[in-house]
Order: sequence, then structure tokens, then C-alpha cells
Amino acid sequence: MKNKMKVFFALFLVLAMAIQPMTVTRAATTPAPKVTKKTLYVGGDNYKVAFNNLASSAKVKYSTTNAKVATVSSTGVIKPVAKGSATIKIAITQAKKTYNSTIAVTVKNPYVKITNPVTELSVGDTYQFKAATYGLKKVSTTWTVSDKTVAKIDAKTRTLTALKKGTVKVTFKDTISKKSNTITITINAAKPTPTPMPDLPEHELFGYDVEDGKAIITEIYDIDVTSVNIPAKIANYPVTAIDDGVFEALSELKTVKMPSTITYIGDSAFASCESLTTITIPSGVTHIGDSAFEYCTSLTKLTLPEKLTEMGSSMFEGCEKLASVVIPAGVKELPDSSFIDCVALKSVTFKEGLTLISDEAFYGCTSLESVTFPKSLKEIYGSAFEGCENLATVKFASGLESIEDSAFEGCIKLKSITLPGTLTYLGSAFCGCEKLSSVTIPKSVEDIGSGAFDDCSESLKIKVKKNSYAYEYVVDEEIPYSTY
Repeated sequence: MKNKMKVFFALFLVLAMAIQPMTVTRAATTPAPKVTKKTLYVGGDNYKVAFNNLASSAKVKYSTTNAKVATVSSTGVIKPVAKGSATIKIAITQAKKTYNSTIAVTVKNPYVKITNPVTELSVGDTYQFKAATYGLKKVSTTWTVSDKTVAKIDAKTRTLTALKKGTVKVTFKDTISKKSNTITITINAAKPTPTPMPDLPEHELFGYDVEDGKAIITEIYDIDVTSVNIPAKIANYPVTAIDDGVFEALSELKTVKMPSTITYIGDSAFASCESLTTITIPSGVTHIGDSAFEYCTSLTKLTLPEKLTEMGSSMFEGCEKLASVVIPAGVKELPDSSFIDCVALKSVTFKEGLTLISDEAFYGCTSLESVTFPKSLKEIYGSAFEGCENLATVKFASGLESIEDSAFEGCIKLKSITLPGTLTYLGSAFCGCEKLSSVTIPKSVEDIGSGAFDDCSESLKIKVKKNSYAYEYVVDEEIPYSTY
């Protein structure tokens, strides 16, 4: 009996230990403000700084670089004072560590705006406006027109009706602040009644529509086709456009010939054509839609026409054999994800005219070795060249104003960077550039993102202008530096 009691007692102890609550030790998290940029308006609302991962016992100190533009209280309330820019510096002491952060504050004058302006209407047309007020606490808005014989507007519904041919001014106004926004609209003669289209003859290979006397390819009947020669005319109508998704996922399609009459290629027009190796885009094409050649995994070469002005997002995403590309001068903004994961892309040429490279435009282009930017370029958005692990040379041109977060993150072969004297904002753009050891930052830079050079070379040394913002940054971050 005693032995049985001992066994029972031992089992009881084992079970009791098994059901004891476990203590989980969680890794400490870094406290930081929830925003790094904030726009406020003179006379408008203040902003109370909010945080992520801030302990109740933490001590926070605030300061401003320009009290004439924005002030900050000891409790973190930012008050807009005058138009301009200021940086709010934040020092957080938590768990015996100090964390430094910044918020870039832009203060603007309050204003009102018609957000969907129109320049032309025809007699008989109606148009509903949208509008917004910015930085005004109390508003009382009105809508008026300069000539009620040309057009009338219903102030409640914001709907304009075009009455006769002429010119009219439409004004949106806040009667309290006296702020207003006026646009001018040309009222044209009434549109003629369209003549009904006759029945269209069928084509043996393509489905099509006709608009304004021009044919648009809308479908292909043979989904196993290996080669396509698009005619210049169908039923005597010039073929000018390829509609969305016409050739999408035709896995056997290898070659495509398009006539010189084509000016428009729609979204996903050739997406996932895995066997497509060559395609000649006519010189007159001005628009290529989203994902037009996405995942054309056999495509090795393609020439974009000089007249091209509109490129869609993800246009060449996943084209893993595409080796080179020239961005023509007519393209002002390179959309997001344009060449994401084009792992064979070695050469990119930017013509003068490009002003913006959007998010993840060249993300994961692991074969890209060098880029030279045009003088026209103003902004490089987040992660634009992230993960370009063979990118060793980057040449910036005067004119660039902003480089956003992670723009060159993980470019592990990048060793040296000289930023242009026109740059005003540098986000956390170069984190993870393991070999980056030399950076020159101009005195024009007014703000630098937190962790801009995290995980760079241990021998990193930054060249800055003494008493500049960049000088204060490297001192605060304890980054080795030299001055010029």
C-alpha cells in the first residue's frame, strides 16, 4: 500500500509541474513615432505625436529645427506656425537605452480646391464636381458661375449643366476664410448624333470592334497559334489598337508582327505568353498598359518606341530573360514594378525626360550592374532598386531632389555614392548595402530617414558639409565622417 501511495504522489507531482504556466520572454521592440512625415496647415489642427512600442515608463524629449515654422510642446503636440519645413527631433529613453527619431513636418497655407476639374464640355452635358478644403476648421462653401446663360450650377449637388457655346468660369469658395478656386471651362457646340454602325463582317482569326472609324483587336480565335501577323486593316478599317488581354496566356505563341498603324496596346495584352521570344513594337505606339508583357519568360529583347508616353505598372514583371532596355524620352514617369524580378536585366538606359522612378521599378533585378540617371530625374521612390545585388555603380545627376526609403536596400556590391547638390530628402535608402564604405552628402539635404545606412560596411565613412543637416545627422548617429 505504501508503494502504491508513493507512485501516486510521484504522478501527482509530474502532472502539477506539467500544467504550470510557461513564462515567455519576448524580444524588446524599438520605440518609434507612428509617422515620419506630416503635413499641417497654418491655423489648422495641431498634431499629437503617437508612438509604436513606447513603454509607459519611457521618457521622451522633443525639439524643433525651425520654431518659426512649427513648434513642439514637451508633451509632443506639434503646432503649425508658418509656411515652410521643419524637423521634429525626438529622443526616447526606454529600458536604459536612447532612441532617436525624426518627423519631417511640412506646413502649408490653408486652401480650397476643385479636385476633379474639367476644361471642356459640350452643350447639353452635365458634370458633377468634387472639391475639398485643406487646413480650414470651419467652412461654408458656395459654387458660382460667371455667366448663367452659358452654364448653370446646382450648388447642392455641385452639378454643372452646359447651356450654350461659350466660356464660363466656375468658382468654389469658402465664405468664411474667403479662400477660392476658379477654373475656366470651354462649352462647345452640341455633339452630333452618331450614325449607327453597320454590321461588321467577320474576320477569320480576330474578333474586333470599330470606334471612330478605327479597328480594335478584341480577341483571337486560335488559342494554339504559334505566330501572329496582325493586319493593317480589317474590313477597310485601319487597325490601331490591341485590347486588354487579347493574347494573354497563349503558351505556344512565339512571334508577333504588328502593323505601323498600331498606337495602343492594352493591359495584359501579351501577359504570360511563355514562348514569346521576339516582338517588334511599331514606332507609333504611345500607350502600353499594365502588365502588357508580364511573365513573358522567354522574351530576350524588346525595343520601346520613341513616341511612347504611357507605360503601365508591372509591364515587364517576371521577364526573366530580358537583358536590356532603353526608356524613351517621352516616358515621364516609370510606373511601379515595371521591371520587377527581371533577373537577367544587365543594361538600362534612361533618356532625358524621365522625372520619376516609382516603387519597386527594378526590384530584384539581380544582374543589373550599373545605372546612370538623367538630369531630368527628380524622384526615386521606395524599393526602386532594392535587391539589385550586383549593382556596383550608381551615377546620380544634378536635378534629383528625393530618394525614398529602401530605394537601394540590399545592393550589396555598392561601394561608393556621391549624392547630387540638388537633393533635399534622403530616406532610409541604403540600408543593407554591405560594402558601402564611402558616401558624400551635400549641404542641400534637409532630412535623412532613420537607419539610412544601417548594416552598411563597418568601414563606412560619410563626407558632409560642416554645420549642415547631414553633419548633425552623422554626429547624432555616431557615424564616422569627414567634412568638406
